[in-house]
Amino acid sequence: MERFSWVEVFRGLAILEVVLHHVSGRFLRELPQGSPEWLFLAAVNRTLHFAVPAFLFLTAFVIGASFYREFRLGRYLENRALRLLWPYLLWSGIYLLFRYWDTGAFQPERLPHQLLWGKAYFHLYFLAVALQLALLLPLFRPLLFRRPHGAWFLLLGVGGTLALYFLNRAYRFLPYPGSFVLWYLPAIALGLYLASRLERLPQILRLWPLSLLLVGVGLGGYLPLALAVLQGLRVDTFHYQAFHWIYTSGMAFLLFLLARRLDQSRLRPFLAFLGRYSLQIYLVHPMVVRLLEKYPDFPEPLGLKPAFLAYYLLALALPLFLAHFLSRVGASRWVFGR
Repeated sequence: MERFSWVEVFRGLAILEVVLHHVSGRFLRELPQGSPEWLFLAAVNRTLHFAVPAFLFLTAFVIGASFYREFRLGRYLENRALRLLWPYLLWSGIYLLFRYWDTGAFQPERLPHQLLWGKAYFHLYFLAVALQLALLLPLFRPLLFRRPHGAWFLLLGVGGTLALYFLNRAYRFLPYPGSFVLWYLPAIALGLYLASRLERLPQILRLWPLSLLLVGVGLGGYLPLALAVLQGLRVDTFHYQAFHWIYTSGMAFLLFLLARRLDQSRLRPFLAFLGRYSLQIYLVHPMVVRLLEKYPDFPEPLGLKPAFLAYYLLALALPLFLAHFLSRVGASRWVFGR
C-alpha cells in the first residue's frame, strides 16, 4: 500500500461503479421492460459489471507485489482474518437479521450453505471470493519469484478458466460459479503478471490500446447477451462468459491505468477518500438502497431522474457518515475490520 499511492484511487473509482451498478439495477424495476428507457438503463447496468474482477485484480497485484518483501504466513493470515473474515461473518449476521426483518425469511438449516457461498445477502459473495483469494495467493509466491514468461500467466488465466468452465459444465459441482475464486482467474492472473513485472510497468502500460480493443470486443459480444438474459431469453453460456471474461479483464487494466493517471490530478483527494472507505460503502449501501425502496415517501415523488440521483448520493453518503463516525469513536475495527 505504501508503495502504490494510486491504490485508494482505484478503489474509489471501483466503489463509485459498484453503487451506480446496484442503484441502476433497482430502477430497472421501475421501467417497462423493453422500452427505450429500460434498454438504456439496462445497458448501463450491464456495462457496469466489472467491479468484482477489478477488485480481485487489484488484490492479486498488491499482495503479489508484497511477496517480494518480507513475508510471514502467520502474520498474513492474521491480517486477512481481521480485515476480511471478521467483517464477512459479522455482516452476514447483520444482513440475515435485516432480511428477516424485511421479508420474514430465515432458514437456520441453510446457514452453512449461505456462509460458504456468500449468500446471506446478494452482495456478500464478493467477500467470500476475496477470502478464497487470500488463501490462494500465497501458493503463487514461488511462481512470482521465478518470474516466468508472460505466456505462463496467460495459460493460467485462459487455460485454467476454460478447464474450470468445461469441468463445471460436465459435472455441475459449483452451485454458484460467481462465488468461486477460480471463476475470476483471468483478472487474477493479470494482476499477478503485473506484480511480477513492477520494473517494466511503464512499458506495459503503453499497451493500453490493446486493452481498449479487448474491452471493445468483449463488450460488443457480452452486452447483447446480457440484455437478452435480463429479458429472460436463453443464451449460449460459453459465449456469455467468454466475452465477459475478456471485457472485465480489459476493464481492470484500464481502471489500473486510469487510477495511476488520476493519482496526480485534483480528483485524487476525493477518490482516495472514497477508496479508504470502499469496504464500508460496499457493506452498507445495499441496506440504504433497500430501505429507500421499502419506504418510498422519499425520494420517489421527485420523479425517476431526481430519485435516481438521490438514491445514489444517499447510498454513498450514509455509509461514509457511519464509517467516519465509527472511526472517530474507535469502533471501526470491530465493525469493519479496519
